[in-house]
Amino acid sequence: MKRFWSEVPALFFLLASWGVGVWIQLDNRAEVPLHFNARGEVDRWGAASTALLLPSIALVLYGLLTWLQRHPRWCNYSVEITDANREPVYRQMSHIVGRIKTLVMCLFLYITMGVAQMVAVSLFLILIFALAILLIIVTGWSQMGKNK
Repeated sequence: MKRFWSEVPALFFLLASWGVGVWIQLDNRAEVPLHFNARGEVDRWGAASTALLLPSIALVLYGLLTWLQRHPRWCNYSVEITDANREPVYRQMSHIVGRIKTLVMCLFLYITMGVAQMVAVSLFLILIFALAILLIIVTGWSQMGKNK
């Protein structure tokens, strides 16, 4: 049951991203923003049908990250895996991948909302997402080193 509740935020962000993508299609827009410059201004427009591309990419990433979260033995580790530390290290990696998955799904929702022009896209906020993912990796790996 705990696994289900830890999955809810990422799944919510993914479904919300699809909801925004479908809403764009139903809104009968001719064009949507496809690219933003560093100031968050639109510098390229394209067909509204491309708005479903972001949720599609998010769905593929969700599937890959879920698979990796459930098969942590396929990850690279900063420590040697032994019989003594295997379970705690695999559990730690599963938590790291789960947190990253949630942030990535939230980032895709944010960008999809930017394409729908529901929010202004901010390079600063995207950098915050990237730094948060990096922080999760660094702290997770440092904690993993304690499980030698």
